[in-house]
Amino acid sequence: MLDLLATVLTGGATGIIGSVLGKAFSFLDYWVEEKKADGEHARTLELLNLQNKIGAEENERELAIAEATTAGNLRMASYEHDASMGAGSAWVVDILRLIRPILTVMLIVLVAMIFFHNDDAGDKATIVASVIYLCSSAVTWWFGDRTLRKK
Repeated sequence: MLDLLATVLTGGATGIIGSVLGKAFSFLDYWVEEKKADGEHARTLELLNLQNKIGAEENERELAIAEATTAGNLRMASYEHDASMGAGSAWVVDILRLIRPILTVMLIVLVAMIFFHNDDAGDKATIVASVIYLCSSAVTWWFGDRTLRKK
């Protein structure tokens, strides 16, 4: 009888030890799987960051293309406006083509008249800034290079 009881107890103890070891190994397997999953998550995050970077660069390129297209369209509209004077007589077409240069000269003369008839130093500084802006705008429009800039 004692043998039977010892067999039952050692068999139960073996079962308990087996269960404990099984749980320990399952925790070890769980830990290994978590480490693998962490590595996969890190790679996934790295790929997502790389995709975001590529997407941002692509958006910048599309924006640059849109800006270049818009600038080209504006330039073409300006050229077409100057070229589309119609079938008027030659002197009318010549007068229409002189509107921008005449306006430029008139503005410069107007600002010069205000500058030389005004004694306030603050107003003169503002007028000097205006003249510089006006002249640079007119000169770059008429004589400047309007090709697209390279990066």
